[in-house]
Amino acid sequence: MRAFLKRLEGCFQLKLCTTTTGRHPGADIVLQLFSGRFPCSPVDCLSAGVADHHAALEFAPSDNSFILQDFNSLHGTFVNGCQVQNAAVTVSPGDILRFGPGGASFQLVVDGVAQVRMGAAAQG
Repeated sequence: MRAFLKRLEGCFQLKLCTTTTGRHPGADIVLQLFSGRFPCSPVDCLSAGVADHHAALEFAPSDNSFILQDFNSLHGTFVNGCQVQNAAVTVSPGDILRFGPGGASFQLVVDGVAQVRMGAAAQG
C-alpha cells in the first residue's frame, strides 16, 4: 500500500513504517520557514511554528490505520482543524493535517482507498 501527504505543490510518499516531520535535516519531510526570498524546494514546505522534531505518521498494519503522533511541539499539530498536542490520534484517508498553526495543509491519500472526510458530506 502506498500513502502520501498531498498538497497543491506535490506529494510526499510516506515510508512503510514511520514518517517524521520537523525542521531538522534528518526529518523525512522537512518543514522550514519561508523567508519570502526564495521559492520552496520540492522537499521543503511553508510552515510557521514547526518544531525541530514535530510529529510522526506511522502505519499500523494490524488494522491498516495511520497514527499521527505529535512530539509535544510548542504549536501543535492539527487534524481537520482540531489541535493535537503531545498525543497520538488515528487519521484516515482524506483527513487534512497541518503542522504548526500557520503551516501548510496536507491531505492523507492512500492508493486504492476512497478519500472521504466525515464532514465533507454534510457540507455539500
